[in-house]
Amino acid sequence: MKKLLYLAGVALVATLLLGACSSSDDDESNEKNETSMTPKEGTDARPSWVVSSDASLQDDWPMSVQIGVQSELLPYVSNADLMCAMLKDEVRAVSDLKETGGQFYFMLPILGDSGEGNVTLKYYCDKLHRIFTVSDWKEFDSTIQPTDQGTPYEVQFFTGDE
Repeated sequence: MKKLLYLAGVALVATLLLGACSSSDDDESNEKNETSMTPKEGTDARPSWVVSSDASLQDDWPMSVQIGVQSELLPYVSNADLMCAMLKDEVRAVSDLKETGGQFYFMLPILGDSGEGNVTLKYYCDKLHRIFTVSDWKEFDSTIQPTDQGTPYEVQFFTGDE
């Protein structure tokens, strides 16, 4: 009987230790994930992006898209935020923040022509004083749908690696 109680006690202690170690590892992992998914404040000044005045672009059909604010950046959204779209290092669209039914987005009618390459998006977050960039987001295509199945395109500007 003493052996049975001893083995039961050892099993109970082992189970408790295993559970304690496992839960602390999970806590540390969650803390790292939460920290890495919190954007850091930067020092970028508010940009003064201006759409290229190239007259040849005025006759082109724009690539009109709505770009949403990703969930990790929603707590930092403000009316002073800006977004621009670029082709060949030229600003082709600029938008301030829009809001409809609690959903934040930017409306970008991007001037360009097929064959000009991929669109680069830049998002200035005023509260964080940072410009986030996604290079080569999509190839310029004036026939693209303005939304992704009825909702703004979700672009990952912040990945937690910076």
